[in-house]
Amino acid sequence: MHAQTQTLLSREQQLLVSGECDDDGRPLARQVFFEPDNWLVPEIYGDLLATHAAWLGNRPEQVVLVSGHSYGTGSHRFFWLMGDRRAIAVRSALMKAGAGAKQVLIQSRGAARPLIELAGEEVAQYRRRVTLDYLDAHAVTSSPLPLEGSADWWRSVFGPGGKARLPADLPAPHGG
Repeated sequence: MHAQTQTLLSREQQLLVSGECDDDGRPLARQVFFEPDNWLVPEIYGDLLATHAAWLGNRPEQVVLVSGHSYGTGSHRFFWLMGDRRAIAVRSALMKAGAGAKQVLIQSRGAARPLIELAGEEVAQYRRRVTLDYLDAHAVTSSPLPLEGSADWWRSVFGPGGKARLPADLPAPHGG
């Protein structure tokens, strides 16, 4: 494995085990890794997510963007759906631990933006993840996600459609 990759992965493991936090108490570990074709949050991340939820609970002005990622064999749509399910599972765990529903935004990245650019099973497990990125609620004027059902949303699900017309591209039916 590439030395830089090993350093990155070792650091993330150390942060998880140590429970190290910023000066304001926010956990430094912000990655949740998953098994192949699975969106159940591994038990090892329970304490980490509880700490994130407690931090959010004390700061209603903060928002966390939970981004689901996927990697393996399958279609773009499969990767998107798996990333979405992983993000939803982490959001649910955060809310059960006390984070507010309006504080936790989700998105799926599918196979886009891998943590590690290398291929192979040795690093593939680190592409099956959810990342937690903090935002200031006052800075979030609109959702960073496309409106569900919009043309941009459909393209994020199915990939670039080229000349194919997506359901959101079709004219709205006229009442009458």
